[in-house]
Amino acid sequence: MTNSTVIQAGASVAGTMLKRSARIALLALAVPAAWAQGASQCMTVEKVRAAGGWNIVTQVPQFEPYWYADDKGTLQGMDHDMLTEVNKVLNIPATRYTTVAWAGVLPALQAGKSDFVPLAIAVTDARRKTFAFSYPEGDNSIVIFTRPDAGIKGPADLVGKTVGVEIGSAGESTAMALREKAKADGKDISIKAYQHNVDEFLDLGNKRIDAVLINGAPVAAYMKKHPGKFVNAGLADKPLYASWVFRKEDFGAPGCIGDEVNRALKVLREKGATKAIQMKWFDHEMQLPDYATWKSVE
Repeated sequence: MTNSTVIQAGASVAGTMLKRSARIALLALAVPAAWAQGASQCMTVEKVRAAGGWNIVTQVPQFEPYWYADDKGTLQGMDHDMLTEVNKVLNIPATRYTTVAWAGVLPALQAGKSDFVPLAIAVTDARRKTFAFSYPEGDNSIVIFTRPDAGIKGPADLVGKTVGVEIGSAGESTAMALREKAKADGKDISIKAYQHNVDEFLDLGNKRIDAVLINGAPVAAYMKKHPGKFVNAGLADKPLYASWVFRKEDFGAPGCIGDEVNRALKVLREKGATKAIQMKWFDHEMQLPDYATWKSVE
């Protein structure tokens, strides 16, 4: 007679005790089984090490000084340096990069073609609905990049102008929001979309557009190379932090890459490495939030 038959009989005290014992055993097994299932759903650092390193799909390196390449094609910038240090903390042997236009970066992450995105990406409410964000590494606020002769000194001056944005960027969503506000007042803002920020910068210089809404970092770098030709007219909207992006399932269980990268970023901040890298690329230390209260996953 099988155990199941004995439990179903249940007429004797022994049968009742056996039934209770079976239930307790099943409950005991359920907890570790659920935990194991949660852990198996995330990409772990052990899996990354076993694969020989990260597989990263990121933006074409034209986001100086966060992420760019020099004349010889050597990758560099703040994000490059930060990931190099994170890899030392986590003992990751290598990083394999595939570069695409910005519009394809986050879709590649969603499709599982990229382990995560170690690029300074603006943390917005819209993106938080789909993605998880690491501890911030710096500032990534959207500013109004324009020419001195364009007559633009703030968001209100964009009405009636043509504004350049990079497809899929926080600059694009900011421009769309400003346009909706203008339309509510019976006015409009013309928006022109680009695949790469280099192209919109060129059009701005050639007076094909009046302004570009983009993160402040590449604006500062471009203005340094072209002194007197352009101006930063200030914030287009509220300040934004710069963080690396993950799939939400890669947080929350032991060894998951989101939690482990956050641990490494905390180590770098505490020992002063983050400040040193910020000083190298931006000449100043950036204000960061309290990591103890930061929510990587909404």
